[in-house]
Amino acid sequence: MPHYALKAAVMDAAQLADRAIALRAAGLPVVLELHTFGPRDLEDAAARRVCLENLDRLRQVHGPLDLTVHVPLQKVARVTEQDFDADQVEDALRFAAEAGAGRVVIHRYWGLVYGDAPQRANRPEATAGFNAEIARLARLAPDILLLVENVGHYSLLPRDGRSFLAGPLDHFFPWEIAEFRAFVTREGLANVAPFVDTAHATLSSNLFNWRRAHPAATKDDPRFSAVLEEDLERCERLHPFDFVDGEMPWLHVSDSLFYPDAAACPPEIPLDALVTEGLEVGTGNLPWDRFPDALGSTAVTGLVLEVEPGAGESHRDNRAQARSLQYLRSCFEAD
Repeated sequence: MPHYALKAAVMDAAQLADRAIALRAAGLPVVLELHTFGPRDLEDAAARRVCLENLDRLRQVHGPLDLTVHVPLQKVARVTEQDFDADQVEDALRFAAEAGAGRVVIHRYWGLVYGDAPQRANRPEATAGFNAEIARLARLAPDILLLVENVGHYSLLPRDGRSFLAGPLDHFFPWEIAEFRAFVTREGLANVAPFVDTAHATLSSNLFNWRRAHPAATKDDPRFSAVLEEDLERCERLHPFDFVDGEMPWLHVSDSLFYPDAAACPPEIPLDALVTEGLEVGTGNLPWDRFPDALGSTAVTGLVLEVEPGAGESHRDNRAQARSLQYLRSCFEAD
Protein backbone atom coordinates (compact mmCIF):
# COMPACT_ATOMS: atom_id res chain seq x y z
CA MET A 1 0.00 0.00 0.00
CA PRO A 2 1.18 3.55 -0.62
CA HIS A 3 1.78 6.09 2.10
CA TYR A 4 0.76 9.73 2.13
CA ALA A 5 2.12 13.23 2.61
CA LEU A 6 0.70 16.74 2.58
CA LYS A 7 2.36 19.94 1.41
CA ALA A 8 2.89 23.22 3.28
CA ALA A 9 5.04 26.33 3.07
CA VAL A 10 7.89 25.92 5.54
CA MET A 11 7.87 29.64 6.35
CA ASP A 12 4.22 29.48 7.50
CA ALA A 13 3.81 27.87 10.93
CA ALA A 14 0.04 27.84 10.61
CA GLN A 15 0.19 25.88 7.36
CA LEU A 16 2.56 23.36 8.87
CA ALA A 17 0.33 22.90 11.91
CA ASP A 18 -2.78 22.52 9.75
CA ARG A 19 -1.22 19.71 7.69
CA ALA A 20 0.18 17.93 10.74
CA ILE A 21 -3.21 18.00 12.45
CA ALA A 22 -4.91 16.71 9.28
CA LEU A 23 -2.48 13.79 9.03
CA ARG A 24 -2.86 12.92 12.69
CA ALA A 25 -6.65 13.06 12.37
CA ALA A 26 -6.37 10.56 9.52
CA GLY A 27 -4.32 8.24 11.75
CA LEU A 28 -1.15 8.87 9.75
CA PRO A 29 2.37 9.98 10.68
CA VAL A 30 3.41 13.55 9.96
CA VAL A 31 4.96 13.37 6.49
CA LEU A 32 5.32 16.75 4.80
CA GLU A 33 6.69 18.23 1.63
CA LEU A 34 8.01 21.70 2.37
CA HIS A 35 7.19 24.35 -0.20
CA THR A 36 9.88 27.02 -0.46
CA PHE A 37 9.89 30.42 -2.16
CA GLY A 38 13.58 31.33 -2.44
CA PRO A 39 13.87 35.09 -1.90
CA ARG A 40 11.12 35.06 0.75
CA ASP A 41 12.56 32.26 2.87
CA LEU A 42 15.71 30.29 2.00
CA GLU A 43 17.66 33.25 0.62
CA ASP A 44 16.90 35.50 3.60
CA ALA A 45 18.94 34.58 6.69
CA ALA A 46 16.30 35.71 9.20
CA ALA A 47 13.44 34.00 7.31
CA ARG A 48 15.51 30.83 6.98
CA ARG A 49 15.94 30.74 10.78
CA VAL A 50 12.18 31.16 11.17
CA CYS A 51 11.63 28.17 8.87
CA LEU A 52 13.88 25.99 11.00
CA GLU A 53 12.24 27.26 14.20
CA ASN A 54 8.82 26.40 12.74
CA LEU A 55 9.95 22.82 12.22
CA ASP A 56 11.41 22.61 15.72
CA ARG A 57 8.09 23.73 17.22
CA LEU A 58 6.22 21.23 15.07
CA ARG A 59 8.46 18.44 16.37
CA GLN A 60 7.80 19.53 19.95
CA VAL A 61 4.07 19.01 19.36
CA HIS A 62 4.01 16.03 16.98
CA GLY A 63 7.31 14.24 17.48
CA PRO A 64 9.51 13.06 14.58
CA LEU A 65 8.80 14.52 11.15
CA ASP A 66 9.38 12.90 7.77
CA LEU A 67 10.30 15.79 5.49
CA THR A 68 10.93 16.54 1.82
CA VAL A 69 12.14 19.93 0.56
CA HIS A 70 10.88 21.24 -2.79
CA VAL A 71 13.41 23.44 -4.58
CA PRO A 72 11.95 26.95 -5.15
CA LEU A 73 10.43 27.78 -8.52
CA GLN A 74 12.96 28.78 -11.13
CA LYS A 75 13.70 32.48 -11.63
CA VAL A 76 12.81 33.34 -15.21
CA ALA A 77 15.64 35.84 -15.73
CA ARG A 78 18.20 33.33 -14.49
CA VAL A 79 17.07 30.11 -16.21
CA THR A 80 16.61 31.84 -19.55
CA GLU A 81 20.31 32.82 -19.41
CA GLN A 82 21.82 29.86 -17.57
CA ASP A 83 21.12 26.29 -18.61
CA PHE A 84 20.36 25.16 -15.06
CA ASP A 85 20.32 26.98 -11.72
CA ALA A 86 22.58 24.65 -9.77
CA ASP A 87 23.25 27.22 -7.04
CA GLN A 88 19.56 27.20 -6.15
CA VAL A 89 19.53 23.42 -5.85
CA GLU A 90 22.71 23.32 -3.78
CA ASP A 91 21.19 25.80 -1.34
CA ALA A 92 18.04 23.67 -1.08
CA LEU A 93 20.23 20.66 -0.33
CA ARG A 94 21.97 22.58 2.45
CA PHE A 95 18.60 23.62 3.86
CA ALA A 96 17.36 20.03 3.72
CA ALA A 97 20.34 18.95 5.80
CA GLU A 98 19.67 21.76 8.30
CA ALA A 99 15.99 20.83 8.49
CA GLY A 100 16.54 17.09 8.84
CA ALA A 101 14.80 16.37 5.52
CA GLY A 102 15.69 13.18 3.69
CA ARG A 103 14.53 14.17 0.20
CA VAL A 104 14.72 17.11 -2.20
CA VAL A 105 12.48 17.56 -5.27
CA ILE A 106 14.25 19.04 -8.30
CA HIS A 107 12.59 20.08 -11.57
CA ARG A 108 14.01 18.51 -14.72
CA TYR A 109 14.82 21.33 -17.13
CA TRP A 110 17.67 22.70 -19.21
CA GLY A 111 18.14 25.71 -21.46
CA LEU A 112 14.69 27.24 -20.97
CA VAL A 113 13.46 30.07 -23.19
CA TYR A 114 10.54 32.44 -22.78
CA GLY A 115 7.59 32.03 -25.14
CA ASP A 116 8.47 31.76 -28.80
CA ALA A 117 12.19 32.55 -28.41
CA PRO A 118 14.45 30.11 -30.32
CA GLN A 119 15.43 26.98 -28.42
CA ARG A 120 18.93 27.10 -26.91
CA ALA A 121 19.67 23.35 -26.86
CA ASN A 122 18.46 20.14 -28.44
CA ARG A 123 17.29 17.16 -26.40
CA PRO A 124 20.53 15.10 -26.49
CA GLU A 125 22.56 18.13 -25.38
CA ALA A 126 20.06 18.99 -22.66
CA THR A 127 19.80 15.41 -21.43
CA ALA A 128 23.56 15.06 -21.17
CA GLY A 129 23.90 18.42 -19.40
CA PHE A 130 21.12 17.77 -16.90
CA ASN A 131 22.27 14.23 -16.17
CA ALA A 132 25.81 15.43 -15.47
CA GLU A 133 24.47 18.03 -13.02
CA ILE A 134 22.25 15.49 -11.25
CA ALA A 135 25.17 13.09 -10.87
CA ARG A 136 27.31 15.88 -9.39
CA LEU A 137 24.56 17.00 -7.01
CA ALA A 138 23.82 13.42 -5.93
CA ARG A 139 27.46 12.89 -4.99
CA LEU A 140 27.50 16.24 -3.21
CA ALA A 141 24.66 15.11 -0.91
CA PRO A 142 24.81 11.29 -0.74
CA ASP A 143 22.48 11.06 2.26
CA ILE A 144 19.62 12.93 0.54
CA LEU A 145 17.31 11.35 -2.04
CA LEU A 146 17.10 13.55 -5.15
CA LEU A 147 13.66 13.29 -6.75
CA VAL A 148 13.64 14.49 -10.36
CA GLU A 149 10.25 15.95 -11.28
CA ASN A 150 8.63 16.30 -14.70
CA VAL A 151 7.74 19.87 -15.62
CA GLY A 152 5.01 19.42 -18.23
CA HIS A 153 4.05 22.74 -19.78
CA TYR A 154 5.74 25.49 -17.76
CA SER A 155 2.92 28.04 -17.77
CA LEU A 156 3.52 31.44 -16.14
CA LEU A 157 1.14 34.03 -14.79
CA PRO A 158 -1.28 35.29 -16.04
CA ARG A 159 -1.86 31.75 -17.43
CA ASP A 160 -2.95 33.15 -20.78
CA GLY A 161 -1.41 30.53 -23.05
CA ARG A 162 1.22 33.02 -24.24
CA SER A 163 3.28 33.36 -21.06
CA PHE A 164 5.37 30.24 -20.62
CA LEU A 165 8.86 28.77 -20.51
CA ALA A 166 9.84 26.04 -22.93
CA GLY A 167 12.80 23.72 -23.12
CA PRO A 168 13.90 20.39 -24.58
CA LEU A 169 13.29 18.46 -21.32
CA ASP A 170 9.76 19.69 -20.64
CA HIS A 171 7.87 16.43 -20.63
CA PHE A 172 9.89 13.50 -19.20
CA PHE A 173 7.94 11.10 -21.40
CA PRO A 174 7.79 7.45 -20.25
CA TRP A 175 10.62 6.49 -22.62
CA GLU A 176 12.73 9.35 -21.24
CA ILE A 177 12.04 8.11 -17.71
CA ALA A 178 13.28 4.66 -18.75
CA GLU A 179 16.44 6.17 -20.24
CA PHE A 180 17.00 8.26 -17.10
CA ARG A 181 16.69 5.18 -14.91
CA ALA A 182 19.26 3.42 -17.08
CA PHE A 183 21.61 6.39 -16.63
CA VAL A 184 21.09 6.36 -12.85
CA THR A 185 21.91 2.63 -12.76
CA ARG A 186 25.03 3.01 -14.91
CA GLU A 187 26.29 5.81 -12.68
CA GLY A 188 25.50 3.94 -9.48
CA LEU A 189 23.39 6.85 -8.15
CA ALA A 190 21.50 5.15 -5.34
CA ASN A 191 20.05 8.48 -4.16
CA VAL A 192 18.38 9.59 -7.42
CA ALA A 193 14.92 8.65 -8.72
CA PRO A 194 12.33 10.00 -11.19
CA PHE A 195 9.37 11.76 -9.58
CA VAL A 196 6.15 12.28 -11.53
CA ASP A 197 3.56 14.98 -10.94
CA THR A 198 0.25 13.60 -12.24
CA ALA A 199 -1.04 17.03 -13.24
CA HIS A 200 2.16 17.81 -15.14
CA ALA A 201 1.81 14.43 -16.84
CA THR A 202 -1.69 15.50 -17.88
CA LEU A 203 -0.32 18.66 -19.50
CA SER A 204 2.31 16.60 -21.33
CA SER A 205 -0.28 14.04 -22.46
CA ASN A 206 -2.58 16.77 -23.77
CA LEU A 207 0.26 18.35 -25.75
CA PHE A 208 1.47 15.01 -27.12
CA ASN A 209 -2.00 13.93 -28.19
CA TRP A 210 -2.77 17.31 -29.78
CA ARG A 211 0.51 17.27 -31.67
CA ARG A 212 -0.30 13.81 -32.99
CA ALA A 213 -3.90 14.62 -33.90
CA HIS A 214 -3.20 18.02 -35.50
CA PRO A 215 0.32 17.86 -36.98
CA ALA A 216 -0.01 20.77 -39.41
CA ALA A 217 -1.52 23.21 -36.88
CA THR A 218 0.98 22.37 -34.13
CA LYS A 219 4.20 21.93 -36.12
CA ASP A 220 5.58 25.44 -35.58
CA ASP A 221 3.78 26.26 -32.32
CA PRO A 222 6.48 26.79 -29.62
CA ARG A 223 4.22 25.23 -26.99
CA PHE A 224 4.82 21.89 -28.72
CA SER A 225 8.56 22.33 -29.24
CA ALA A 226 9.51 19.50 -26.84
CA VAL A 227 7.23 16.97 -28.57
CA LEU A 228 9.56 15.59 -31.23
CA GLU A 229 8.81 13.48 -34.29
CA GLU A 230 10.70 10.64 -32.64
CA ASP A 231 8.31 10.89 -29.68
CA LEU A 232 5.27 10.62 -31.92
CA GLU A 233 6.65 7.35 -33.28
CA ARG A 234 6.69 5.82 -29.78
CA CYS A 235 2.94 5.46 -29.29
CA GLU A 236 -0.45 6.45 -30.66
CA ARG A 237 -1.69 8.21 -27.53
CA LEU A 238 -0.56 9.06 -24.01
CA HIS A 239 -2.52 9.00 -20.78
CA PRO A 240 -1.26 10.71 -17.59
CA PHE A 241 -1.07 7.39 -15.76
CA ASP A 242 1.33 6.08 -18.44
CA PHE A 243 3.99 8.16 -16.68
CA VAL A 244 3.70 6.46 -13.27
CA ASP A 245 4.66 3.06 -11.87
CA GLY A 246 5.23 1.39 -8.55
CA GLU A 247 9.02 1.74 -8.76
CA MET A 248 8.73 5.47 -8.12
CA PRO A 249 9.37 6.19 -4.45
CA TRP A 250 7.27 9.39 -4.44
CA LEU A 251 4.69 11.16 -6.62
CA HIS A 252 2.87 14.49 -6.66
CA VAL A 253 -0.86 13.86 -6.88
CA SER A 254 -3.62 16.28 -7.84
CA ASP A 255 -6.48 16.24 -10.30
CA SER A 256 -6.48 17.98 -13.68
CA LEU A 257 -8.30 18.11 -17.01
CA PHE A 258 -7.28 15.48 -19.53
CA TYR A 259 -8.60 15.55 -23.09
CA PRO A 260 -8.95 11.87 -24.06
CA ASP A 261 -9.71 12.44 -27.76
CA ALA A 262 -7.71 15.33 -29.22
CA ALA A 263 -8.68 14.29 -32.76
CA ALA A 264 -12.31 15.13 -32.01
CA CYS A 265 -11.34 18.65 -30.90
CA PRO A 266 -10.40 21.74 -32.94
CA PRO A 267 -6.72 22.24 -33.87
CA GLU A 268 -6.20 25.07 -31.35
CA ILE A 269 -5.54 23.47 -27.99
CA PRO A 270 -7.81 24.87 -25.23
CA LEU A 271 -6.25 26.89 -22.44
CA ASP A 272 -7.46 24.54 -19.72
CA ALA A 273 -5.58 21.69 -21.40
CA LEU A 274 -2.37 23.63 -20.69
CA VAL A 275 -2.83 25.23 -17.28
CA THR A 276 -5.26 23.19 -15.17
CA GLU A 277 -3.47 21.51 -12.26
CA GLY A 278 -3.61 21.30 -8.49
CA LEU A 279 -7.31 20.43 -8.47
CA GLU A 280 -8.80 18.56 -5.55
CA VAL A 281 -8.72 14.83 -6.30
CA GLY A 282 -12.12 13.85 -7.67
CA THR A 283 -12.97 17.29 -9.08
CA GLY A 284 -11.09 16.91 -12.38
CA ASN A 285 -11.49 14.02 -14.78
CA LEU A 286 -8.57 11.68 -14.10
CA PRO A 287 -9.81 8.11 -13.48
CA TRP A 288 -8.55 7.61 -9.93
CA ASP A 289 -10.22 4.20 -9.66
CA ARG A 290 -7.55 3.07 -12.18
CA PHE A 291 -4.66 4.64 -10.27
CA PRO A 292 -3.99 1.61 -8.02
CA ASP A 293 -3.59 -0.56 -11.11
CA ALA A 294 -1.17 1.97 -12.61
CA LEU A 295 1.05 1.73 -9.53
CA GLY A 296 0.64 -2.00 -9.00
CA SER A 297 -0.34 -4.06 -6.02
CA THR A 298 3.12 -4.08 -4.42
CA ALA A 299 3.77 -0.33 -4.62
CA VAL A 300 4.84 1.48 -1.47
CA THR A 301 5.06 4.84 -3.22
CA GLY A 302 4.67 8.04 -1.21
CA LEU A 303 1.79 10.12 -2.55
CA VAL A 304 2.14 13.86 -1.90
CA LEU A 305 -1.20 15.69 -2.17
CA GLU A 306 -0.25 18.90 -3.99
CA VAL A 307 -3.71 20.43 -4.05
CA GLU A 308 -4.84 24.06 -4.08
CA PRO A 309 -7.40 25.25 -1.48
CA GLY A 310 -11.07 24.83 -2.33
CA ALA A 311 -13.70 27.58 -2.47
CA GLY A 312 -13.77 29.57 0.76
CA GLU A 313 -10.51 28.00 1.97
CA SER A 314 -7.02 29.42 2.29
CA HIS A 315 -3.51 27.98 2.12
CA ARG A 316 -3.55 27.98 5.92
CA ASP A 317 -6.88 26.14 6.04
CA ASN A 318 -6.60 23.85 3.04
CA ARG A 319 -9.28 21.20 3.60
CA ALA A 320 -8.99 20.22 -0.07
CA GLN A 321 -5.68 18.47 0.65
CA ALA A 322 -7.23 16.42 3.45
CA ARG A 323 -10.29 15.57 1.34
CA SER A 324 -8.02 14.51 -1.51
CA LEU A 325 -6.07 12.26 0.81
CA GLN A 326 -9.27 10.61 1.99
CA TYR A 327 -10.49 10.17 -1.60
CA LEU A 328 -7.23 8.61 -2.70
CA ARG A 329 -7.09 6.26 0.28
CA SER A 330 -10.58 5.06 -0.56
CA CYS A 331 -9.44 4.15 -4.09
CA PHE A 332 -6.67 1.94 -2.75
CA GLU A 333 -8.74 0.42 0.03
CA ALA A 334 -11.45 -0.49 -2.48
CA ASP A 335 -8.96 -2.17 -4.75
